[in-house]
Amino acid sequence: MISADFLKQVCDALAHGRVHQPGVDAALRDAFPGTPFTLCSDNDIPSRLQPMASGEGFALYGINTSGHCAALTSSADSASGVAIALTDDED
Repeated sequence: MISADFLKQVCDALAHGRVHQPGVDAALRDAFPGTPFTLCSDNDIPSRLQPMASGEGFALYGINTSGHCAALTSSADSASGVAIALTDDED
């Protein structure tokens, strides 16, 4: 389960353009051990999913690793990791 407080901490860590720093996903894995983080383009996220949180230049989606294959989710209750989807203003 991903808490609202955890999502706020991640958003704060990605704020002020830090989301675009090289290796930001690795830095988050170091800062929050045991939580999977991955970086992708928001264009790679199915349009039916709503982000769990967002900030300037990014949206956060859950990663559910409870099944055989990892899957994206909008449910913080079933998420055990976070996909950081980079957004752009041209969408």
